[in-house]
Amino acid sequence: MPTTQPQTLDAPDPIPALLADAFSANQDRPDPPSRERLSLELRSEIRRLLPKVQAQMDSITPRTRAWYARDTAIDAAREELSKGLSPSSLAACLTITELGRRLRALDDFAGGEP
Repeated sequence: MPTTQPQTLDAPDPIPALLADAFSANQDRPDPPSRERLSLELRSEIRRLLPKVQAQMDSITPRTRAWYARDTAIDAAREELSKGLSPSSLAACLTITELGRRLRALDDFAGGEP
């Protein structure tokens, strides 16, 4: 008698969609609630990836190119996280795009790890 095992469905990676939304924000100019939601989602993913990239950095020989690249990405992401979202539509969209850049850099280092 054949047995079937239920397949576990992995949740789709939210990062590609977040990046697409972040990089189109300047052109699309989402409404304030959408900008706030997108900002929160981007920040959440950045915070999730920061420890992974930090762990990589800690395991790499200090002062190498790979170490400096991760150090720079971590510092830039933390700096961007410290900034708020402006009430100005254009400024908020620019911030969202910058958060997208920081997320993409961290995701590249994390290797797309979930």
